[in-house]
Amino acid sequence: MPNWCSTAYVIEGNAKEVKSLYELMRGLQERKEPSVENGFGTSWLGCLVDGLAGDWNKTYCRGDWSNLEMNGDNLQFTTETAWSPCNEVFDLVCEKFPSLHYYYQAEEPGCVFYQTNDSEGTYFPDRYLVDLCTADDKYYFEYFQDTKTLFDWLGEIAGKPIQSMEDAETLGEEWEKENSDAYCYINEFTIVN
Repeated sequence: MPNWCSTAYVIEGNAKEVKSLYELMRGLQERKEPSVENGFGTSWLGCLVDGLAGDWNKTYCRGDWSNLEMNGDNLQFTTETAWSPCNEVFDLVCEKFPSLHYYYQAEEPGCVFYQTNDSEGTYFPDRYLVDLCTADDKYYFEYFQDTKTLFDWLGEIAGKPIQSMEDAETLGEEWEKENSDAYCYINEFTIVN
């Protein structure tokens, strides 16, 4: 059984090509039966590969998409895929629709995999994800664009100044001494090309 990676995508480019891709994906997901037999359903990424005249046997496509919508001239959706994003599928999309470019932000906590290709933060400005349980069993799951905002927020929860990753790590260790279930994980999104 794989760990599942959640990925948010935004696809931009020529409005006609974005709309064509949207209509293809919407048409595939609205079918009664998938265009290619699979265990994921009509929105399996392999169906999209097949719809683009690609070979789903040669393209890593273990997952599906959901939350498909147009936002202005951009297409947005999310995927759930095994272990990591299935970017091969969207590389194929960009081959078939040359004006298109995709941005994504992926999270797979089991393997501590946090990644984005949005280096400018145009669509995915968050650079940190904090997952914590305090000594008094309060749970938090928050996104931050920078460490200053993150440390200020964490300081408010802790009731003392937090000014560095080392301070945050020490805080987590202190909470863990009081409650073995406590933790403080700060995950940074790696920026890739």
